[in-house]
Amino acid sequence: MNLRTLKKLSKRAVPLLHQIGEKRTIFPAEKDENYHGLIIRDMTRLERYGASHADVINPQLHVATITPKCRQGTSQPYVKCYLSQHPIKGTPMVGEVSGYYEPEWSEETAYEALLGWVRWNFFEYDPKTEDGRFTRSFKHSSDVFRAATELLSQNQPNVTK
Repeated sequence: MNLRTLKKLSKRAVPLLHQIGEKRTIFPAEKDENYHGLIIRDMTRLERYGASHADVINPQLHVATITPKCRQGTSQPYVKCYLSQHPIKGTPMVGEVSGYYEPEWSEETAYEALLGWVRWNFFEYDPKTEDGRFTRSFKHSSDVFRAATELLSQNQPNVTK
């Protein structure tokens, strides 16, 4: 998945969230202001920062350090590349302020909100063995939307938040 796909999936998820009865605020993302909670390994949208030395290389998160020849001789000859944590401008987001003494703003994309709602509707917990398991797996985004329409057709929206 890349950030453009995430934006399109989030736009598809908004009407379903309205049908579910989502009470959190739905708003469009602003450039470099909002965060998503997914690991999107899209190498075309890396965030690039100048650095004076190459000390951070983390292949697990696809963080890399690049030394292009055009930057040699400058004060920051290295370029560190990170995966983008920000959605594209205009991606539908869902957020709310939660907490009593120290309220904090929490947000996620509309697709993440729908995915969480669908996954927890297919969760079973056995109190005797204290085991919990998901009764259905969602490998593709089409599985998530199919399950959401299936749950809504049963007219049993189970709003968790």
